[in-house]
Amino acid sequence: MVDKILQEIIMPGFYETDAIGHINNTVIPMWFEKGRMPLFKYFTPDLDPGKWNLILVRIEVDYIAQIGYEDQVTIKTGVQRIGTSSFVVQQEAIQKQAVCARGQTTMVHFDYEQNKSMPLPTGIRQVLEQHYWDDD
Repeated sequence: MVDKILQEIIMPGFYETDAIGHINNTVIPMWFEKGRMPLFKYFTPDLDPGKWNLILVRIEVDYIAQIGYEDQVTIKTGVQRIGTSSFVVQQEAIQKQAVCARGQTTMVHFDYEQNKSMPLPTGIRQVLEQHYWDDD
């Protein structure tokens, strides 16, 4: 499989800092969401909320090092696992060549009218497989 990790460059803002002077821990999950946007477009190409068919059911973030507002941050995004109706996204926030935060998010393909999960379409599954995160 092709190891195609997605990357998003973010320039932190001073407004994202907290009283201690580093990026607030609540900001990282929002940056991770920005990093997942290309994956979201496979499901809803125009990102129209009225057509949305994903829900977030779990998010974990490990904070490893402080992130400052003065240097850009690279958000790396890949797919760790694909299930029948869900997939797990693995992400890292990197600043100055150091991993500062790691996260995992579980997304479920969801039918809001029936209020239940639905299987991932074969075509989307194949595209998600192109973004497998290979730790080797």
